[in-house]
Amino acid sequence: MTFKERVVPTIRVADCLLVPIQIDLDDKTVEQLQAQLLAEIQEQRVRAVILDVRMVEVIDSYISYTLSETAAMAHLMGCRTVICGIQPPVALTLAQMGIELQGFLVARDLEHALALV
Repeated sequence: MTFKERVVPTIRVADCLLVPIQIDLDDKTVEQLQAQLLAEIQEQRVRAVILDVRMVEVIDSYISYTLSETAAMAHLMGCRTVICGIQPPVALTLAQMGIELQGFLVARDLEHALALV
């Protein structure tokens, strides 16, 4: 995958792929992110993906579904997925809507995420 095809930059840390999401996610962007992550898991043969969402202000039902679907796909490829940095307003919205992020390990912050993997 070329740099221009990436939705977000990724950083390889040991055998993990760190994905700092610093853009607003919408339906199209989250689908592109899903394709990017699956390609990078295959190309880089990582054992874990850490999604750092501390800069994300909105995670709606479709975005949460697509991220959960991505985690399930990564699991089938032998890769764990950790999500970290969920902000209080996002957590509140997800909880009020009854949305659960399935297939993820959840961490408070990046340090906690690295400890989990």
